[in-house]
Amino acid sequence: MRQLRRDNPAEYDRIAGLRDGIRTVKPAVTKGLYVFCQAGRYQQLFLLNEKREINSRDIPRILGVIKSDPELKALDIPSGYNADVMRVKRQFAETVKQRQAELEHTLSLSQGQRYVLRELRVLFGLAADDEAKIQINILEKAFRGPMTTAITRELNRVRRNGMTGEHLMRALTELYHQHSMRDWSERRNRRSEDQIIPKIVCSEALL
Repeated sequence: MRQLRRDNPAEYDRIAGLRDGIRTVKPAVTKGLYVFCQAGRYQQLFLLNEKREINSRDIPRILGVIKSDPELKALDIPSGYNADVMRVKRQFAETVKQRQAELEHTLSLSQGQRYVLRELRVLFGLAADDEAKIQINILEKAFRGPMTTAITRELNRVRRNGMTGEHLMRALTELYHQHSMRDWSERRNRRSEDQIIPKIVCSEALL
């Protein structure tokens, strides 16, 4: 790509400006389907066999299979093409979800955060009505992400004082509103969602 950008900048710009989801079909010795998926910075190439089973994610091998001359004419899109591609996308989306869960699980939490999250889980189990559970879930989600120094200091104070039950709920609710955590929590979630939405960059049937 660097060589193309240097030798033929117009063609490079044309390729860089292509929309996502482009489909094509080419004659090939290795029959199957190629799909390129992306979610944020995470990218994955898939090569499927004739039975539409994934048999490779090896980038050099896949690039060798899909390589073609500029003069090669595309074939017609076969029936079932979109269903096959969407099946791969669903598998990729599950992988993305698992990766995201692992990242969240390994997120470095302060002692204060671990304490309040543990106590909130206890309160959730004891909650008698849905409204209380909703409120607990809102607080749990807000206090699970990255914290400012001021909030971290307050959560450590909560832990040292051993706050539990309604006393803890009042203290966390006050922190939530005092530091406008709803606003920046929503912004953080929107950024996260924008980055991890799985999409199909391109795909190609090999017939």
